Amino acid sequence: MKAKLLIVDDEPQIVEVIAKAFIPLGYQLFTATNGQEAMRIFQDEHIDLAILDYSLPDICGADLFRQMRAITPDFPVVFLTGYPNLATAVELMKNGVSDYIAKPFSLIELRSRIQGILKITRPEIGRSEHPRPENQEKWLPGGYIFGTSKTMLAVEAQIRNLSRYVHTTTLITGPTGTGKSAAARRIHELTCGTAAPFVEIDCSTIPHDLCESELFGHEKGSFTGAYRAKQGLFEAAGQGTAFLDEIGELDLALQTKLLHVLEARQFKRVGSHACVPMHARIIAATNKSLPELVRDGRFREDLYFRLNVFELWMPPLKNRGEDVIMLARRFLDHFAEHHQKRVVDFTREALTYLENCDFPGNIRELRNMIERAVISSNAAEIDFHDLVSLHTNSLKPVRTAEFSPAENLHRASAVSFSPPEKSNTFNLATVEREKLLQALASAEGNKSKAATLVGLSRTAFHRRLQKYQRAELSV
Repeated sequence: MKAKLLIVDDEPQIVEVIAKAFIPLGYQLFTATNGQEAMRIFQDEHIDLAILDYSLPDICGADLFRQMRAITPDFPVVFLTGYPNLATAVELMKNGVSDYIAKPFSLIELRSRIQGILKITRPEIGRSEHPRPENQEKWLPGGYIFGTSKTMLAVEAQIRNLSRYVHTTTLITGPTGTGKSAAARRIHELTCGTAAPFVEIDCSTIPHDLCESELFGHEKGSFTGAYRAKQGLFEAAGQGTAFLDEIGELDLALQTKLLHVLEARQFKRVGSHACVPMHARIIAATNKSLPELVRDGRFREDLYFRLNVFELWMPPLKNRGEDVIMLARRFLDHFAEHHQKRVVDFTREALTYLENCDFPGNIRELRNMIERAVISSNAAEIDFHDLVSLHTNSLKPVRTAEFSPAENLHRASAVSFSPPEKSNTFNLATVEREKLLQALASAEGNKSKAATLVGLSRTAFHRRLQKYQRAELSV
């Protein structure tokens, strides 16, 4: 269902300009230049929202609004006026007007406000006007959207190829928050469909003494507390997928048994001598370097080779180019609807900030950032200040040493960003220079410590600092 908009203004040129701004959104548009014509359209059509000029040739816009509201009590109206008056605006808002905008106005701002109002008053319209591809929409909010960058299109191609090989063991690698779990689910659904079970177990959170029971199940009375028989992960997965997340955390003793299961395609419940065949596909994931764990003696080499039949690398967000803004906008759409907020887009400064963030926490960090901004914002657009101030405020009571170098890099970056004035151009070089100098001051001049604070090597830190010092001397 398309949203029906009624645009009413006594100047035909303004009506035409506004209409052109909304054509790309797919709305069904109706226009009028006087109150009588507007009322006729309103009565003949099921209008979802009206944009009214306050001063019309045959009636006051406020009176036209009251006539419409008498027919449809909750009808949303946005007023435009060339003669803004605070008392009039307050009175209109008290009477239920959705918004009040003074001329001259920004078409981008007007469009954003209209979209925000429709998302609240007609949520079913908002969903149908902006359809998402099925393979992307399903990953919100708990999972992740894959994206359209060249990097992620290559990942998607690998996933589609993997789906044809049902019994091929897959190892998904990549930094924290890059969507390894979502990739596993994507492989599963393409291979087995949505009806087959997808059983996930986080190897890092299961106590070592219960891990064998969780994976293979147990018989009643096989150990203290085993009051009844229980299926394990592999048995519960059936003809579907068994997903072993954080496989690098698996205890060495369990690694030996897992290797046997992968090779024999069967297992035994704890306390049982009967073999249970395993039909499930095995997918494992880790954010650690398994070759390094092998060298350190913490991971079996033969198990690593058995798991790594096919490795799927999930790249960090900073390597995904244009996906950042696409992801940010999709998260914005989702959380604005979920939290019932009239937030529909980002300002130019906010987009620039997002494009230049490192995002050490990857998609998970971006998603959380956008949700916090949506909750905190009371405007139609998320501004640079909304994104930065949220990070800054959350950092004040926290000591830098409590975080890893990667986390410190983002926190140092967030704290040192100074929100630009609206008239100024966002200058990333200045921001980076301030970040380096602030880290140096925090480390009391110790460049090695300062480099650690921002997640750089000492050499890289020194090189960047010299670059900005040379720039200052040349000015």
